[in-house]
Amino acid sequence: MSATNMLLTTPTGHTFYAYTAQPTGQPKGTVIILHEAFGVTPHIEWVCQQYAQLGYLALAPALLSWATGNPQGEVLAQDKAGLDRGRDLILATKPEQVVETVATCAQHAAGQGLKAAVIGYCWGGSVAYLTASQLPQIAACSAYYGGRLAEIVKWGQPTCPRIVHLATQDRYIPLQETIAAFKQHDPHCPVHIYQADHGFNRHDGKTYHQPSADLALSRTLAILTQAFNS
Repeated sequence: MSATNMLLTTPTGHTFYAYTAQPTGQPKGTVIILHEAFGVTPHIEWVCQQYAQLGYLALAPALLSWATGNPQGEVLAQDKAGLDRGRDLILATKPEQVVETVATCAQHAAGQGLKAAVIGYCWGGSVAYLTASQLPQIAACSAYYGGRLAEIVKWGQPTCPRIVHLATQDRYIPLQETIAAFKQHDPHCPVHIYQADHGFNRHDGKTYHQPSADLALSRTLAILTQAFNS
């Protein structure tokens, strides 16, 4: 496995870096890892490496690059100040901009003959579902505890294999509202509930819950196998 920062350019000329982890041997497919409000943190790099070790080409685009004007985006401390700054940058980022970013990553994958899936956490979970619903080239979607999922699912639904992960102790997400929205607007999407808190997949965070993270990973790998082998 090897890793680097790759500079990509969207059709409108926006440049951004994507942390890229390359597996040993031919990749099974590409996973586009969509980060939390804190940017492409060491944890997000770790997630990319985890998927590369499992045989996938993993890209984590700097989604905050649009708001900062810096191709590297911004990496923020995982505290209240960092979260407040991240929220401001997210509000300054348009949905069509993140869609364009993900489409560019998927095009890079297609250039290597690979299908692409999206996997996102927190804000990235919302972005994952949004982009999967708008980009037919996305082969699968795994959305972890996205705060706007209850709203975004009403805009349109992906046709690819997809899965949503929510947590019972999550104070940032309206759990019952999100469950109800999916039952109404995307009833074929599995919504799994974990006895954990927001950020249960963040291995270096206070709310990390390994049993939930491992189970969510196994479910994600199942839909990747389904999508990439079809």
